[in-house]
Amino acid sequence: MKITYANQKVEKYFSDYSKLQKKLPFEWVRNIKKLMNYLKAAEYFGDFLKLGLGKPEQLTGYEKIRYSLHISANVRLIIEPDATGETIMVCTEIEVEGVVDYHGGKENWFIP
Repeated sequence: MKITYANQKVEKYFSDYSKLQKKLPFEWVRNIKKLMNYLKAAEYFGDFLKLGLGKPEQLTGYEKIRYSLHISANVRLIIEPDATGETIMVCTEIEVEGVVDYHGGKENWFIP
C-alpha cells in the first residue's frame, strides 16, 4: 500500500524513526514502526482491517474517513484512507495524519 503524509513535519518524523524516538517514548515508536510495516505490506486497506492489527477504529465527526490505530492505552496513530465508504476495502493509499492522545475526549497531538 502507498503511504503519504499530512504535511512535511509528519513525513520528517515518520521517515526517520530516530527523530521520532527523540519526541516519543521507545515503546510507542516500536509499535508505530510495526504498524507502518504492516500497512506497507498490505495490498489493500481492507486486508489490513481484516487482520485487526492495532485495533483499527473508524473515527466519527470528521469530513473524510479516518481510522485510529492503538499505539498504547490512550495514544493513537491517525490515518486517513484515500477512499469513500464504498471503496474502503480496495483502497491502496493512506495518509498518515500523526500521533494523538485520545484520552478524555480531547485531542492532544504529539506529532501533528
